[in-house]
Amino acid sequence: MTKTGHNQNIIAIVDDLFFSSKIRESAKTLRLDLEFIKDTNGLIQKLHYGKPSLIIIDLNSKASSPLETIKELKSSPDLKDIIILGYISHVQTELKDEAIKAGCDLIFPRSKFSNELKEILMKYSMK
Repeated sequence: MTKTGHNQNIIAIVDDLFFSSKIRESAKTLRLDLEFIKDTNGLIQKLHYGKPSLIIIDLNSKASSPLETIKELKSSPDLKDIIILGYISHVQTELKDEAIKAGCDLIFPRSKFSNELKEILMKYSMK
């Protein structure tokens, strides 16, 4: 829950400009709070001040360490219930398996994530 009492905020750890703009536009249309984070250092401490309802992670991110970030979030008793949604190329089955082991709750192929983004955001961020 955020300080305002709403539990509709989303954190996106995404460095791909196409997906960043698509996520931003969809969240704006749905009137969801959205924050992009490029540097995951200190993320755990930051989240203790305002827990998002959803964290979106580009599992192919070069700027962050997606698998380590997921493991760190899921190992925190206060944060492990946050839904973590990752997206990935549909052919990267090995990375998908690693993300599931790390604790990623949902993994979508990039195409499905892109095509159904508004529906996905509505379903998983408005708990």
